[in-house]
Amino acid sequence: MKKSRMIAVIAAAAVSASVLAVSAGAYNAYIGLQTQTYSFRNAWTEGSYGAATPYFNGWVVWGDGDSPEESFPEYEDNFDYDINGYVLPAKYTDAAIDADGTYTVKAEGIDWDLKGETDFNLVFVSTDLPAGEGIVIKDASVAVDGTVVKTLDTVTYDETAQYIEIDFANIWNPDVGAWGLAFPTSDVAITFTVEGLGGGAAAAAVEETAAETTAAATGDVAAATTSSKGSPDTGVADVAAVAGLAIAAGAGIALTRKRK
Repeated sequence: MKKSRMIAVIAAAAVSASVLAVSAGAYNAYIGLQTQTYSFRNAWTEGSYGAATPYFNGWVVWGDGDSPEESFPEYEDNFDYDINGYVLPAKYTDAAIDADGTYTVKAEGIDWDLKGETDFNLVFVSTDLPAGEGIVIKDASVAVDGTVVKTLDTVTYDETAQYIEIDFANIWNPDVGAWGLAFPTSDVAITFTVEGLGGGAAAAAVEETAAETTAAATGDVAAATTSSKGSPDTGVADVAAVAGLAIAAGAGIALTRKRK
């Protein structure tokens, strides 16, 4: 008979970490990758492995053959029978976007060549920035092991979609095309510039602090009290709540492992 036990595969202070930059009053951007042998981190919106699941902060790897749980004995305790694959250590640096500016997302701490990987099917950034509302993404670049290997001076995206996605490789989209560039041994980082949001919450906070300081310096207590402008409503409270599930799960992801 097979018995089940719960194992903490990804713990806050151990094998995997994620700097999920999620906060109320900010939009968010997440790096996404998929190799040719379907090891991956999916888009945050994806139902089976996205931000609302316990797999989003790990690197999902499917095993081979009739007994995939025996494919990588060094990762025996990382096998998850629910997905018939492994959830391996990974570190993701994601970005909170609350104003115009330049941002970077990054994937590192991954066993990149575990399955003899040499290429990507997908390299992208998924965001909760609303598409079709005047937000512009430009000057996007991707670096492998610290060296820029591809730039997009003009970033186009589907304005009829719900959210903006920045694509550097997509073998299923002829407008984007395959990767065919360097494969990482250490990390992949994507940098891009956002325009169209204005100052955002960060700028509002700076303006508020400056106004209060000036008012206090002139003895105008009333002005200091009423100078607060607050933060603009981003309209993504539900998104922040969903992404928050990933943070809670990231502190210790419990996966079911069965033994005979």
